[in-house]
Amino acid sequence: MQHSQVIIIGGGPGGYEAAIRLSQYQISCLLIEKARLGGICLNWGCIPTKALVKSAELVSEIHNAESFGLNSMELELDYSKIWQRKNAVVEQLVSGIEFLFHKRKIPLVIDEAKSVAKDRENYIISTASGEKYSCEYLIVATGSEAKSLPAIDMDEVDIMSSSGILKMEKLPRSLAVVGGGVIGCEFASIFATFGVQVSIIEFLPRLIALEDEEISKRLAMHFKKSGIKVLTNTGVQSIAKSPDGMVLSLSDGNTLTAEKVLMSVGRNPINNLVWEGLSLSTEKAAIAIDAAMRTNLDKVYAIGDVTAKLQLAHTASKQGLIAVEHIASTLKDPTTPASQHPRTPEPLNYTNIPRCTFTHPEIASVGYTQAEAEKLYGEIVIGKFPFAANGKAIAMSATLGFVKTIARKDTGELIGMHIMGPNAAELIAQGTIMISNKNTAESVESVVFAHPTLSEAIMESLEDLRKLSIHKI
Repeated sequence: MQHSQVIIIGGGPGGYEAAIRLSQYQISCLLIEKARLGGICLNWGCIPTKALVKSAELVSEIHNAESFGLNSMELELDYSKIWQRKNAVVEQLVSGIEFLFHKRKIPLVIDEAKSVAKDRENYIISTASGEKYSCEYLIVATGSEAKSLPAIDMDEVDIMSSSGILKMEKLPRSLAVVGGGVIGCEFASIFATFGVQVSIIEFLPRLIALEDEEISKRLAMHFKKSGIKVLTNTGVQSIAKSPDGMVLSLSDGNTLTAEKVLMSVGRNPINNLVWEGLSLSTEKAAIAIDAAMRTNLDKVYAIGDVTAKLQLAHTASKQGLIAVEHIASTLKDPTTPASQHPRTPEPLNYTNIPRCTFTHPEIASVGYTQAEAEKLYGEIVIGKFPFAANGKAIAMSATLGFVKTIARKDTGELIGMHIMGPNAAELIAQGTIMISNKNTAESVESVVFAHPTLSEAIMESLEDLRKLSIHKI
């Protein structure tokens, strides 16, 4: 039986980064993954959708090329080539991670872990092929899977999950998106730009309901203006196939027909390992963890979507590295120089993890929404600045959106930033640093922002907290 100090079950961003960090600390590890490294994120999520987002951005720019003086620009969209490019991007990145594993000699088992047992001091992991592996420490990173609505089965042909729609090689004439969260809105934005007739059906009162309400309302307005049909406060009761397409029966008594349906109503943790003689604590099907990513079982950790803390790839990555630091601190060699010892990580503040939605326009946020901030702190101060008054955005013809900054009134501490507009997902890193460092608006006013840049909109939103924005009308 092959033994490692640490076994990781699941090769998504959290799992594979944890394995590489263990290797850097010269701690023996083995990773078990049933498909390919990268997990949902690289193979069927973050990366392939961003490849489609880039193609959609180019389509949008070409449609508006005349405003840049390019009168002869013509567009002939070939989705098969867009689809092939998406696959090539995925292959390049996944192959790169596989090469890193090969170069570092990290053992990789392509198999499905089925059960975990305890044998004295070691854990024994059994796989679908009948193999067994032992370890002292175990990291569970089994991820999540798309869920559907009651009595609605996803066949991945007509009714698809977010993974199934990425396998679709031909554009449909129409697409019904059930669920107006981040995933649903991203795919709606992409396919609407490609010329597909898109409808979004959302059970809650607004799209991307976890984001700031002002951002949510502006996104819905833009979607409607761009031809996307948005139905909020509406549920889907059933879906039936007809000669005209898929017929969705709605909670308001109406029906909606579309050629294809995307189900984007959330994800469930994949917590299906059999724990033989072991009692693993869970919270609503997710694995319960503490600040160090430890479960209630000694030397067993869990990271990523299976913990349901915040189902984002970068959350999983950070959780994995925190788990490794904790494991490494217990295994460190006292003769190792102090400079090479693992550090003690601070507890992860999930509120200060940036959240990005790659619609057009992009949306990104960190910290508290306005409603959350008002509930927690009472009096707050809000600063806003529109991209329509930003020189770089005007030059780019990308003026839709704004930056919204939230601070406590009593201390001036920055507690929230929300961006809708060009490169929002890149710009939010600045807000993440400010908020994580507990900066006050006044302290940040001494920072010089380059001109002309989109980041100046952040600067002016900070100035607007004191109603001193230079360019705001």
